[in-house]
Amino acid sequence: MKLRWHIAFILTLGLLSAIPAQAAKRDNDKQVRALWVTRWDYKTPADVRMIMKNCAAMRFNVVLFQVRGNGTVFYPSKIEPWAWELTSEDPKTTGEDPGWDPLAVAIKEAHKRGLELHAYVNVFPAWRSQKFPPRTSGQLWWEHPDWFMCDAAGNRMIPRDAEADPKVSRDWYSFISPGVPEAQDYLVDLFEELVKNYDIDGLHYDYIRYPREIREVAKGYEDRAKRLGNWSYDPVSLARFSKETGIAAPDLDPEAWVKWRAEQITETARKVSERVRKHNPDIVITASVMADPEDAYQTKMQDYVTWMELGYLDAAITMNYTGDNAKFTTRCRALLERRPEKGWVVAGMSLGNDVKIIRDQVAITLDLKTDGFAGFAYARLFDRDNGHKPLPLAEKLTQTVLRGKADTPWARSR
Repeated sequence: MKLRWHIAFILTLGLLSAIPAQAAKRDNDKQVRALWVTRWDYKTPADVRMIMKNCAAMRFNVVLFQVRGNGTVFYPSKIEPWAWELTSEDPKTTGEDPGWDPLAVAIKEAHKRGLELHAYVNVFPAWRSQKFPPRTSGQLWWEHPDWFMCDAAGNRMIPRDAEADPKVSRDWYSFISPGVPEAQDYLVDLFEELVKNYDIDGLHYDYIRYPREIREVAKGYEDRAKRLGNWSYDPVSLARFSKETGIAAPDLDPEAWVKWRAEQITETARKVSERVRKHNPDIVITASVMADPEDAYQTKMQDYVTWMELGYLDAAITMNYTGDNAKFTTRCRALLERRPEKGWVVAGMSLGNDVKIIRDQVAITLDLKTDGFAGFAYARLFDRDNGHKPLPLAEKLTQTVLRGKADTPWARSR
């Protein structure tokens, strides 16, 4: 018996309640069905094969497969060292060759099953532990300390490590600064190498923004951090801002400081787009972005609507992680109301919610006419520590919102 959902939206004082609606798509409908696979989901070639087998069995059509996290990579590179997660449980093995190529295996296994493989890369994060890589590893922490962001007091950004320092609120990355031209060019060269050497269908950015998550602020700089953001007051950025705007200090014009920093990320996106499309004109460039475009710009300098308008970004995949369907809808609308003529809008959602909320949110994306949805993340569907066996949620979604097959709106024949 076919499962059907019917959706009704009742808007009262800006609130929405949803009931299950028809969320299964017919064969060959155009709909992004993406799944994030993080670097913690695999250790061996067998893991990667099982991941692709599972994604295909659930009828996803895009796998966002992470291959860069800590300023280290999960494929052989002449620019950046191997990720330590493939060879040990400790950063001391950063740069050691694991003897296999996760990205090559992922591409082969994905394409064999008709899946698009998008290489998922953390853009500005460069390290996330106070167990640092070896000095001889070639990692950014040692090679280019002057590229790292600085806080409102001018202190170099260090990774937050709750295990090493219980006073910090959470583990968090240290970022390199978009305002340092050499850092921009490094990323352009790195991503060009990736696209040049691998037959990937897409390049997927994460953390292509300034951070806002760290709560610890240097004493005496609380007001500056609150009004202007806590990052990045590195010497290069401050000097360039003053020279290019004629404004002596960020505090004198907060709006100009936001704008200038946003332009540095936009410039990075421009350079990468122009360079990688020379090697693969058909590549689809996507990004995990904050769900509300205005908030993304004001608090994280992430001007992704402009990137889409200028052709630097093909698809915005929003991180709309909430169990509140009214909030989920409001955030979707905030972007759709500003949707540019170019590009696609994909609603990212948390797979940590219960199945009813997930079904309702997929139905909302269909009703609002987004270009599809993306789920975070693989480990919510499969037990990566137990042979990648399906968890109950995987079966429920396969029988409902993932019934039938769907092509991506940008699909091209191989």
